[in-house]
Amino acid sequence: MKKKTIVFCTAIITTLLIATPPVALANDNNPLRDASFELRLPPDQGGWILFDESMFSTDKARSGSQSMFNWGFSRSVPYPPYFVGTVSGSFQEFTAAPGSRWRLTGFGAANTALRGAPAFGIVQVSFFDALGKDLGTAETAGNKTPLAKTSNKVTSQTPAGEWIFLDTGIATAPAGTATVQAFTLYVDFSGSDTSQGVYFDDLSLCALEDGNDDGSQCTAIIKADS
Repeated sequence: MKKKTIVFCTAIITTLLIATPPVALANDNNPLRDASFELRLPPDQGGWILFDESMFSTDKARSGSQSMFNWGFSRSVPYPPYFVGTVSGSFQEFTAAPGSRWRLTGFGAANTALRGAPAFGIVQVSFFDALGKDLGTAETAGNKTPLAKTSNKVTSQTPAGEWIFLDTGIATAPAGTATVQAFTLYVDFSGSDTSQGVYFDDLSLCALEDGNDDGSQCTAIIKADS
C-alpha cells in the first residue's frame, strides 16, 4: 500500500508543478533559499513554490518564528475507492547533472497526532529531464538511516508537537537529469474526515562532493537563511 501511494503521489505532484526557471547551485552547501521559511521569498526570487493546501505559518517553528505548513482534508465517500485524498507541499528547483548526488534533510512536526493511514509528512527529492519528465524520486530514508531521531516520516505514531529529523538519504541523479526538486510534502489518503497537516522547518539540501560517500558533509542544519 505504501509503494502504491508513493507512486500515485508522485504522479499528482508532477501534474501540479509550476514551470519555473531552475536556480543555479549556490557556492555553499545549502542552495535552498529561505530554508527556514522566515523570509517568504516569492518564487521569482528563488523562494518556495507552494501547491494545494500549503502556507507559511507563525503557529509553530523550530527556529525563528515561522515554518512551512502543508495540510489537507481527506474524506470518506460511499463509493470506490471510499476515500478522497490530498497531496500538498512546497518545492524549489535547481540545475543538476546526471550522476550528481543529493541529500535533503529537515525537521517535521504535527501539533496534534495525525489520524488514520496513510497520512504522513516527508521531505523528498525528485529528478527531471530537460522536458520536465519525472525521472525518479528519493523519499525519506528507511530505518537503516542512523541519523533518524524517531522515524523519517511524521505519522500517526509521531508524538504530538515533537520535531523529528527527516532525511532522504543520498539520492543519485539518473541519466538524463537536468534539474532536481526539493520538496516538503503532506500526503493524506486516510479518509479520516478531518483537516490535518505537518509543519516543516530548518531544511538543508546538499550536493555531495566526490569522495563524500556517507553524506557527512550534509549533517549541519542551518538555523536561519542569510
